[in-house]
Amino acid sequence: MAITYNAENALFRIENARFSYVFFVNSKGVLQHLYFGKPIGETDLSSADLGWDWSKTYLSADGAEKIYEDNYYNDRSMAEVPSHGLMDKSGAQFVIEKSGGVTATSFVYKKHRIYDGKPKLSALPSTHGDNAQTLEITLDDVYGNERLLLSYTVYGDLGALIRNASIINCGKTEIRVKRAYSLGLDLPRSDFDLMHFHGDWCLERFAERKPLANGRFTVESTMGRSSHEKNPFAVLCDRHATEDTGEAYAFSFVYSGNFTLAANVDKWRRTRVLLGICDEDFSFALGSGETFEVPEGVLVYSDRGLGGVSRTMHDLVRNNLITHKKAKAARPVLFNSWEGCYLDFDTQSILAYAENAAKIGAELFVLDDGWFGKRDTDCSSLGDWFVADGKIDLKKVIDKCHSLGMKFGIWFEPEMINPDSDLYRTHPDYALGDGGYERTLSRHQLVLDTSRKEVADRLFKDMSAILDKYEIDYIKWDHNRNIGEITGSDTPYGEVCHRLILGTYSLLDRLQKKYPEIFFEGCASGGGRFDLGMLYYNPQIWTSDETDPVQRLFIQYGTSYAYPLSVMGSHISKNPITSYTAKGRIALFGTYGIEMNPCLLSESEREEVREVNEIYKKYHCEVIQNGDLYRLASPFEGNYTSMMSVSKDKSKALVLFANVLKENNRYRFIKLKGLDPDKRYSNSRRARRCVSLLWRAARAAATIRKAAAIPTAITTTTEAAA
Repeated sequence: MAITYNAENALFRIENARFSYVFFVNSKGVLQHLYFGKPIGETDLSSADLGWDWSKTYLSADGAEKIYEDNYYNDRSMAEVPSHGLMDKSGAQFVIEKSGGVTATSFVYKKHRIYDGKPKLSALPSTHGDNAQTLEITLDDVYGNERLLLSYTVYGDLGALIRNASIINCGKTEIRVKRAYSLGLDLPRSDFDLMHFHGDWCLERFAERKPLANGRFTVESTMGRSSHEKNPFAVLCDRHATEDTGEAYAFSFVYSGNFTLAANVDKWRRTRVLLGICDEDFSFALGSGETFEVPEGVLVYSDRGLGGVSRTMHDLVRNNLITHKKAKAARPVLFNSWEGCYLDFDTQSILAYAENAAKIGAELFVLDDGWFGKRDTDCSSLGDWFVADGKIDLKKVIDKCHSLGMKFGIWFEPEMINPDSDLYRTHPDYALGDGGYERTLSRHQLVLDTSRKEVADRLFKDMSAILDKYEIDYIKWDHNRNIGEITGSDTPYGEVCHRLILGTYSLLDRLQKKYPEIFFEGCASGGGRFDLGMLYYNPQIWTSDETDPVQRLFIQYGTSYAYPLSVMGSHISKNPITSYTAKGRIALFGTYGIEMNPCLLSESEREEVREVNEIYKKYHCEVIQNGDLYRLASPFEGNYTSMMSVSKDKSKALVLFANVLKENNRYRFIKLKGLDPDKRYSNSRRARRCVSLLWRAARAAATIRKAAAIPTAITTTTEAAA
């Protein structure tokens, strides 16, 4: 790992064993990008950006026509920080409105520093880690008094580059930031496939791959959150790239609100990728001396295909993003009450749930929605965070769970409010939207304005009262609607969406600092806010409200391109489409948990769940939670799917195979990956009953001989022989 600067040619190199990233300061003071890809060492790049031999001239401030000494062309040279308001029309990274409405923006180099470590952002989630080096460059806008602090961080030999920026108003008059993207990358080619992940509620992160074409392709959310519909992650890869071969570039965003990810192919066949806060309904005022902190963007490079990108992202998330101290420790088998009883329960029924959950091996009991205010339907009481004593004796339930050897968790939805609530009747102004106009309800609720300090303080106070009084080990943090109206707040219109996210981050940060032992799980109607920003605070996120195991195969497979299995909330549910064994095997390739009415299980069903629990306890922490994932067969491309996870020391692996639709009398052939060619592996006894497998890793292949029903899931565990 090294970041170097060559003063002779003003050349910056950021490189490690996985990639090289190179750019220089041209004669105009502009940062010109040269290279991002496979490590190239000390290769001479002096002729890498020659350009053409026309239109090199410009008019200087003294009225003289001059020639750029290094063949710089504002419109077609590869840019490190694309300008706005000049000849370059492929997309600007920053748009800043100055006095008089001027928006031309071009940043030029002033100074830089290279140092060990990585600073923490002041109000936003950010990556962290000791084995880091950072380059910080100071640039000034030639058309105004704005200063840009641009930073690049690399962690050891991880194939990821972290980008960040801060905009400082060094002038005496107010400016307005109209666009602030976290990263821009120019690539001197366009023969890519683009993969992104779209969907809907219960259909999150379906993978779509298609050739990149001339013009602009945009993936974005204006939902007020990262959303079910789009995800702030995309990949550009070689047309022939596979899971294991070809070059791939991935882009991700450490942010949970509106975003834009755009890929633009221009007439020169240059591809420009931009990623940042969506500039629709965005306009942020900066007074003299004030700073706007831009969220972090993540660039990943791999010459080992899509699987290489994923494993880099997974390691980054686990090692350099998630902050909870117990994130890598073995997690308890989680039981959640929601699908068993929804809002319809009382103390006795929940006590019965707890007793029967313990019988099937649950180690953490979570009481979901319905325990507070007058919450018997979803029409009321959001915002009233006090225990519904007439409905549930919470202390009795918690004591029972602890006596059974289980931890206890509880559900909150702090960022929302029902009109039918004491809080709304007292403070209707706390909700977003202009009270003089009709406001859109979704799931009978409005959105609390967490951009306001008094609102965030009230939530912190009410939640702390619960957490101080009761022994709570886990919080499920939900967010059940998109952000609609963004008016009626004390916050200026264009700043509301961003400040809402900042308010939520601040609330999470305050609670987690006060209660460091509590484990948080994120949720947003399932996977509606599944992003790196939320993962900074929540070591796991409920992947989707869809618990149909067939649909979950697609959702979890798509999610795995960017996010590790250790963060994907995945449960055995009451869905009747398959056996509990099959549902359990699919749930193992996630955080794993249980969600149904445990009182209704037959003894044979309980035994099925207990058998899956055994596999979980033996293999999950080392293999699934902290191991390396390999995708073997995609459900988006055929009728079956398979993936495997291998422990870091390559001593153990877990393989999942599942048919999507019934196919009798078929061989299914899969090649295993990630094993040590010098080790010999054998299958678990239970796996051998389902499938005949024996291989050396050097010629790793497996033939599934069992005809699968709908959808038979086979989990094979394998360990290296002593």
